[in-house]
Amino acid sequence: MKNIDEIRNYSQLCYDNSNCLYDGKNYFTHIDMVANIVVLNSTVFNNTIDYENTYRSAFTHDLLEDTKETWNNISKVCGRDVANITLAVTDVIAENRLMKHLLTMSKTVKDYRAIILKMADICANASYSKEHCTSMYPKYVEEYQYRKPIFQKALTWYKNELNQNSLKMFWAELDYIHDITKGHKSNN
Repeated sequence: MKNIDEIRNYSQLCYDNSNCLYDGKNYFTHIDMVANIVVLNSTVFNNTIDYENTYRSAFTHDLLEDTKETWNNISKVCGRDVANITLAVTDVIAENRLMKHLLTMSKTVKDYRAIILKMADICANASYSKEHCTSMYPKYVEEYQYRKPIFQKALTWYKNELNQNSLKMFWAELDYIHDITKGHKSNN
């Protein structure tokens, strides 16, 4: 298993060399948020190795989209599992945002670790946008409406790999961030 500091440093260098920014800030603002959300929800995994590889993938999850890194590069530095999880959450090119998400989700759902990582990414983006009142927040709320049922359905395939009580708590956190109560948008 690759050293987390090595993976973190490699990822940070790649994002920095590509001049990636997150709302005008260093891109690791976002990367650290995603990694911290994975840590906070670590009990969702029944297997420690699944948690550790998902945590490592939090640092690499945008490398294929936002830098010149390849699956082979990520695999050499971080291992095949991390590269595969990263690939599973990497957006595909499509004609619009909805199609991009739908096509990407078709590969994300094949790996429960990728689904959990994407949930952490969704949580980080929506939390940040909500807290900073960015124009993306309403879009994230809208997108959550179609992502949640697809991911929830897919996660039923992996009941043995995931702690269902922890998973319910993670969904509750995502619902709260997206101002969702019992599946309906709140009037707040």
